[in-house]
Amino acid sequence: MKRRPLLPALGRRLRRPPAGLARLIRRPEQPAARRLPPPLQVLVLLSMLALGAALGSGLYEYARRLAGLAPAISHSELAQLRGEAQRLVADNERLQNRLNAADGQLAIERAAKDQLAAELRAAQKEMGGLRNDLAFFEQLIPADPRQGQVSIRSAEVDRQGASLRYRVLLMRSGRPSGEFRGQLQFTASGTRDGASVTVDLRPPAEPLAAAVATGPAGSGAPAGGAATAAAQGPAGGAADDPLGLRFRQYQRAEGTLDVPPGFVARTVTVRVLEGGVVRSQSVVDVPA
Repeated sequence: MKRRPLLPALGRRLRRPPAGLARLIRRPEQPAARRLPPPLQVLVLLSMLALGAALGSGLYEYARRLAGLAPAISHSELAQLRGEAQRLVADNERLQNRLNAADGQLAIERAAKDQLAAELRAAQKEMGGLRNDLAFFEQLIPADPRQGQVSIRSAEVDRQGASLRYRVLLMRSGRPSGEFRGQLQFTASGTRDGASVTVDLRPPAEPLAAAVATGPAGSGAPAGGAATAAAQGPAGGAADDPLGLRFRQYQRAEGTLDVPPGFVARTVTVRVLEGGVVRSQSVVDVPA
């Protein structure tokens, strides 16, 4: 059961102010706000949006720079760097291709080198065996009583203008212990003024091509010669005698001989002298 107020009329009167007091406390009326035209409102709105976007973009870029995320170069520099990077990549590929080609060539050369080294080892091994066989057979050969005897192995005489050109190869048999010292002698037989004569031939006063060839220093044999050849002495021939000889195992001599005017040589006798004693001689025909 609802309770009813004891004095309802009195409560309503207390809640309602008197008419005079109500007029005194009434709020003053505010003037109506002035509104902008719609186009101007749109323009202001767009300006505020643009300003906000610019501020946001600036703040965003500033934050990226502070965080170290923003690039410190311009777009043109970035494009240039990209082009440079592409060029370096192309150069790297080109150099890599060249390196691969060089590696292939090096591998081929290494294979060829290994093959040559193997062949050289095989040849050295075979040569060692041949040396052992040679030493064995040399022990079986009896001693030669003519040990160290000088012989003319070959002799050639050719015409060279008004002179004669000679080439002589001398060798000593066995294994001589000392040097041979002597000289060559040339005697020519021919005609002069229709008569047969014999004359001795000598090199020119100033030799044009007189020389005595020897093997390498310390070797009595030329390159590829016998391994048992004894060591060669100083260059054959004395400095004051172009026909002088001085060698241990072999010697090649060549030079030019003067021919007397009017003399036509037919044969030349080559002699090897030692202390005035003839050790060897050979007769050579002179080509016409």
